Amino acid sequence: MRTLLVFFLASVAIAQAPAYKAKPIGTLKQVMRGILLPNSDAIFAVAQTAPKDDKEWAAIENSAIAIAEAAALVAMPGRLRDNGQPVPVTRPDWMKFSQELADAAQASYKAARTKNQEAVNMSTDRLSEACDSCHGVYRDRQ
Repeated sequence: MRTLLVFFLASVAIAQAPAYKAKPIGTLKQVMRGILLPNSDAIFAVAQTAPKDDKEWAAIENSAIAIAEAAALVAMPGRLRDNGQPVPVTRPDWMKFSQELADAAQASYKAARTKNQEAVNMSTDRLSEACDSCHGVYRDRQ
């Protein structure tokens, strides 16, 4: 009976706790320049210089994860562009491009886990295509 009372009180406390609701802080350009650009640069740099050790390979894995997670950030309702206009998250092509970015980053992550320079290089084609597809429609146009 005592256990039941503890569970009941805990559930009441949890039900009353305020829910966190994520809201965008930075503009789309800030997310691009602060997260996507430096992390994609790190992945693309593997073509020139292979990571030397597990720590460097982990940094490439982390860069791919950052890109994959940032795909959700660019698709977050309420995010603004530098011109104050909202990011077009209601457009199906925007969401498709965001998903393609996440998928490409996941492929780069899997490639980095192999610790194989050529595998990472092959994954960068997909990453570049994901970026170019979206930029071809949206960059400096809206």
